[in-house]
Parts: sequence; structure tokens; C-alpha cells
Amino acid sequence: MKKQKNVKKTRTEPVSLFCLNSTGAPLARRRRNPVLERLGQSFALAVLTVFPLLIGPGLYTNITVTKFTLFAVLTVAYAVLCALLMAFTWQERHGKTGEGERLRLTASQAILMAYVLWAALSAIVSPYRGLWLGQSRYEGLFSIILYGAVFLLLSFWGEYTDGYAYGLGIMGTVAGFFALMQSLGSTLFFPDGGNYWQYHFLTTIGHEDCVACLVCILVPALLCGFVLLQDKRRYWGLPAVFFMTYIAVFTDVDTAKLGFLVVILVLPCLVESRQRLQRLFIGLTPLLLGAAAAFLNPRSRAAAPRYGVVICLALAAVLGLGAWLMSRRERQWTVKPAVIRRVAYLLMVAVLLLALILVYGYQGDNRLVQEASELLHGHLSDEAGTVRGYIWKKTAVIIGEHPVFGGGPGSFATLFQPYNEGYQAVTHNQDVVDFPHNDFLMVAACTGLVGLGLYLAFLITLAVRCLKAARRSPVLLIFLAGMAGYLVYSAFVFSIAIVSPLFWVMAGLADKCVRQTQAADDPT
Repeated sequence: MKKQKNVKKTRTEPVSLFCLNSTGAPLARRRRNPVLERLGQSFALAVLTVFPLLIGPGLYTNITVTKFTLFAVLTVAYAVLCALLMAFTWQERHGKTGEGERLRLTASQAILMAYVLWAALSAIVSPYRGLWLGQSRYEGLFSIILYGAVFLLLSFWGEYTDGYAYGLGIMGTVAGFFALMQSLGSTLFFPDGGNYWQYHFLTTIGHEDCVACLVCILVPALLCGFVLLQDKRRYWGLPAVFFMTYIAVFTDVDTAKLGFLVVILVLPCLVESRQRLQRLFIGLTPLLLGAAAAFLNPRSRAAAPRYGVVICLALAAVLGLGAWLMSRRERQWTVKPAVIRRVAYLLMVAVLLLALILVYGYQGDNRLVQEASELLHGHLSDEAGTVRGYIWKKTAVIIGEHPVFGGGPGSFATLFQPYNEGYQAVTHNQDVVDFPHNDFLMVAACTGLVGLGLYLAFLITLAVRCLKAARRSPVLLIFLAGMAGYLVYSAFVFSIAIVSPLFWVMAGLADKCVRQTQAADDPT
């Protein structure tokens, strides 16, 4: 017995560095080039933690070009270093990345490469110019190549570490604290002494719509990390959950609330044991407290603050009591994990069905719910979704005019020019449209239906592979939750280099984690 205990204590394989199987044992490591893997770790950590916090000397006046330039420099430097290391490494010249693991493309990698090549072909045949950087916000062919490079390099030579989750927690806490100060009247980051209410800019991310994307990524990912990870450093993510929820409620931006929908969808995957259920209760408490704090701020846009504070505090108290009761060792836990998971799935389905029924029959004056109700009835007005209805209808016409190759990457501003006058008539202002506020429509308009098909095939293939591997490697749910939050968000806004790099880093690391899981199953 003493020998067995000593064996466990002297295990040289740190659990925190690798995916875990369903029994909690670490998967076998498959390293052949630790330098490339360390380089990938450094790049991924830089993008997930440092990149969102840097704002540049011009502060908000040029934040888009600052973020894009930083991301481009980091990615190009990373790609060049990888190329040099591979060129001077004998083992890599022989096509191997690890013991028994050959350098071969996964389905996700192959499809994404095809999408990037198709985007390049679309740019070549396009009659429009300015497609390398894009006609607006730097989302042209160069950005697509950068995103593809990030995914491919990390999916080959990335390496999972719990440090990604801890780093996201620290980054979210710092960014959230800045947002809290601004919401209380601080002019931090405003070069002309203005404030959030004048410009709708917040924290180190920029416009509130981009901040909403950060909320959608961080809240689901950090809650999953808190439930799944074993190290006490998982608590670093809870302040970020508090701040991100505070931002979502304070700004009352509809797209930020989509992150909480992803949380609801992910919950059944987490509650399969007493320990996980207890951690989930603890993790949801700062979420509710963040919402209550936003309701208490008199500058908040949130409606019905008094009722919101009472409801949030009451629910937080219930969750805290439940977590405390489950922590008492003398209480016996007799419910099987499978039963908990099934009940959680049934509750989720029941809640979603009830929500759909209530929204379908809604007769109130809440704009968001009213528009959702009209959509369920098959109606999409031009004013729906702050005039997204009009933009989406005209984008569908544009796609029909360029069904194969589209207009070329980053060409949407030119494609939509004939419809700007109608848009201005609906909005009663002189703004012009440069993005369709739906990333999937954007891909279809700019690279055609073939490009959209490849992009969707990439996402579906990656999701299926990750869900299968998550049975043995539950930490994949951290990446999956963050990616799901981004994709739900992008269905109502658009891809932009201020926040999109976080998604592509997570996607690349998830693909590598799947590769490791499969390699452990097939040692040949």
C-alpha cells in the first residue's frame, strides 16, 4: 500500500499540462519538438491575454488599426519562426510532429486550407480593388490568411495547458475593472476627456459591440474552466465572470446577452457529479452578483433595476446555500452522474421550449422579444435588429448576384453601395453599411456559396471531432464553450481583428487537443 501511494505522489506527468480522459488520468504525451510547442504556447497566451489589453498610443481613436497591426505582427513572426525551426529540425523534415504521430492533415485543417485558397481565388477573379486588407476594418484576404495560419500552426504544434484558462481569467478581470471605472464616470482611455456615454467605447476592446463579443467568449469558457479544472487557480476566472456580466447588463447590448444563452446550452455537459454541480453553483453566483451590481448603477441602461437586484440576489443566495449543503461531507450523495446529466438535459429542453412558446405568443412592448416573436411567425421587418432586417434582405440579393465567387474578401462595402440610400431612408441618418452584421452572410457575399459551404464544413467538422474527443478529454469543453459564444455572437455582428483572433487561437488549440486524444487511442 505504501508503494502505491508513493507511485502516485511521484508521478512526473503533470495533469495540468494535458487533456484528461473520463477517469481523470492524463493522456500520453507525444512530443518531438518541444521548442515548437513552447513557441505555440507563448503565441497562444500572448493572443489570449496580452493582445486584448493593449490599446496603443492613440487610445480609441485608432484602436482597430492598432489591434490589427499587433495581431498581424505577432502572427507573421510566429509563422516565420515556425518555418525556420522546421527547416533546421531533422525530424520535422521527415514529416513527424511527435512519437508515433505523423504530420498529416486533419479534416478540419484540410477544409480550412481549401477555404483560404478559395478566398484567394475569389480575390483574383473579383473586379474590385482593395481586397488585400479589405475595404473596411481590415477584414480582407490578408486577415483570412492570418486566421488560417493561426489555426494550422496551433493545430500542429500548439500544446494544451491550463494556463490558457487562468490567463483568460486575469485578462477578463483587468478589462472588466477598466469597464467598471468607466461606467462610474471615469474618462480612462478617452483622449479628449470624453466618456462612454458619448462614444459607446468601453475598456481596452473598443466599441460596445466588440466588448459584447468578449463577454460571449469569456463567460461560457471561464465557467466551464471553473467547473472542470482541478487547480485552485481556477478561481481567478470568477472575478472576470462578475465583470463581464456587469458589462452585459450595464450596456444592455443584446448581442452580449447571447453569451448567457451559450452558458445554458453548455450546463448539461458539466453537471454529471456532485463536485461539478457544486462548482457550477459557485461559478454562477458571481454571474448573478455582477448583474445585481449593474442594476444598482444609476447610469445603467438596464430596465427594471429594482426587480433585477432582488431576483439576482435571491438566486445567488439559493445557489450559495445549495453549494454549502453539497460541501457537507456527512451528507450522502446517492444520485448517479448519468441521472444528473439526463435531468439537466431535460430541464434545458423544457426551458428552451417554454421560452419559444412564450416568445411566439408575446404581445408586449419589449423590442428584442417582439422582434424574435415576429421572426418565429415568419416575418422580418426592415427595422428588426436595429435595421439588420433590411441589411440581411439586401445581402441575400447580393449573394444571388454573385453566387459562386462572391465579390471578393472584404468587398462588402462596395457590394452594398446601391442599397445605402434605402438604408438611410429607414434609419433617418447618413450612415453607410460596410458589414452585414452576420458573419455567415458576410462570407457568402464575399466568397460565394462555395466559400460559405467550406467555412460551415470547417466549423461543423471541428465541432463534431471536438465533441467526440470531449468524452475522453473534458477540458475541450472550455474551448468549445468559448468558440460557441463567438459563433453565436458573429451571427448578429461581424468578424473583426479586435476580437476574432481569440476564436482562431481557441479553434487551433482545440484541434490539437483532439489530435492528442486520437493519438492516445492509436499508439501506432
